[in-house]
Amino acid sequence: MRAILKSLRLKLLFAIVGWLLLTAAAVAEDEWGADLEIYGWLPIIEMESEDGSMGKITREDILSNLDITALWKARVRRGRWSLASDFVYLDISDNKNLPLIGKLPDLASLKETGLQAWIITPNVGYTVVQNDVQKIELYAGARYFWIEVDATIELDPVSPGEPPIRSKLSPTISSWDGVVGARGLYYLSDKWYLPYSVNVGAGDSDVTWSAQAGFAYKFSKLDASFGWRYLHYDIGSDTALKELDLNGPYLGVIFRW
Repeated sequence: MRAILKSLRLKLLFAIVGWLLLTAAAVAEDEWGADLEIYGWLPIIEMESEDGSMGKITREDILSNLDITALWKARVRRGRWSLASDFVYLDISDNKNLPLIGKLPDLASLKETGLQAWIITPNVGYTVVQNDVQKIELYAGARYFWIEVDATIELDPVSPGEPPIRSKLSPTISSWDGVVGARGLYYLSDKWYLPYSVNVGAGDSDVTWSAQAGFAYKFSKLDASFGWRYLHYDIGSDTALKELDLNGPYLGVIFRW
């Protein structure tokens, strides 16, 4: 029953997004515009696995062990409509503070873990308020989440005197969730403004939500922004990874056309 309800929720939200896309295609003759934000995000990453074990990657761990990261937001605008997506990719290695997604074999010990993760949030938005004081946009879309924990385990030898056996495990979790939210700008002056965004959703996960707020400054050819971002996943009690939280500051630049 739970799987059926999740499927129905997802189909409903994707139907809404499809309707918005068709409506956006029919809107008339406003000029196109676009913006691209490239940013750095330094969150604390906390995880809880199915067996209740907790894991935490600190900001110091990320700075020491980050192999690669790619974080950007892209949006195409036409009139009051927009088509946007947020992309987050992380690859962190040589960290022993993560729980294994799944149970260890008998007589095995965990030596080190790392993770790779994708979080992608495509969405369609519509501006409901736009004036000299603020801009408010409502949006609907989906969030795709994929994580792989690469774990090195050590198996106790069968016979005394033999060396332990090392092995690698790479359990993965993925989910699709429909999301709805609002984002906006609140203008403090000709140069300074407050960007913000909040969304919530469900589907394969029990619930996921995200919030972001900060300050931004307009230069002649780009904007600079900084602030705080929080992302939460309650994936569910029947999955190997129960909960995931990312929480920390960000700093970015925004290019507009």
